[in-house]
Amino acid sequence: MNIQTLLLYGLAALVGGGGGVLGYAWWLHQKSNTVLRLPSKWPLVSRVVINNEEHEVLKWLRNTFHDHLVMIKLPVLRFTIPINKGKNGGGQRWQELLNGVYCTFTVCTTDGHVVGCVDVPTKRGLSKANREFKEGLLSDCGVAYTILRSFDLPKGNALRIAFLGELEIDIEQEFRDTRSGGSTFHDDLESFTKHKRSEAKEAALKELNKNDALRPLQGEQGKDYRPDGTGAFGTNKSGRFATQWDDSFTQGDERVRNKLN
Repeated sequence: MNIQTLLLYGLAALVGGGGGVLGYAWWLHQKSNTVLRLPSKWPLVSRVVINNEEHEVLKWLRNTFHDHLVMIKLPVLRFTIPINKGKNGGGQRWQELLNGVYCTFTVCTTDGHVVGCVDVPTKRGLSKANREFKEGLLSDCGVAYTILRSFDLPKGNALRIAFLGELEIDIEQEFRDTRSGGSTFHDDLESFTKHKRSEAKEAALKELNKNDALRPLQGEQGKDYRPDGTGAFGTNKSGRFATQWDDSFTQGDERVRNKLN
């Protein structure tokens, strides 16, 4: 085989390779156009965002926190932000990890500061991994977290203490009784009050969560709940607030745990 033949083979290979690259680029372009093309009519319908059980808890929360806002299924990413945006790709890793995570209800002040989150378990209960994941996450963010069921709601003031740290004592008088001089009264009072509120919140939240809320609902409590998400736990109401969304991980807590590994 002479040099001319080798050159012809080499040229043919280059042309073929270049054609393949161009063909692949064209295919990717066509694929992207297909993905981005919007339908003339969306194949979707609207649906309600809460079921009967959740609706009962929502009414109770709105009455208990009458001076706050109760948000429904607000994504955790909406009220959290990375401490250091320069690490982990500007928070991209946490965004991927927390994408799709939400709590059934989020209680916030009228100016938008979140004070606590509530989950209402499904007919299967709430998995231990799901609960521990959210407890750790929200605790690190300074947000209280608990689980409520419509047939076993706590006293309203108990949850307000857990979420807001409301004190049922004369904080100023107690401070005067325990104060030893040496610093500004109001500065010390502010620090003392903050400490007392933190203690009150921690104690109240511990009391709320002392009973195991992880076990699935069984027997009479769940007899009216149907596989399609309609019905309610322990009530005879119709399923007008039906939903098929089964938990508060839109992508499943197993997938979230896998991302952590």
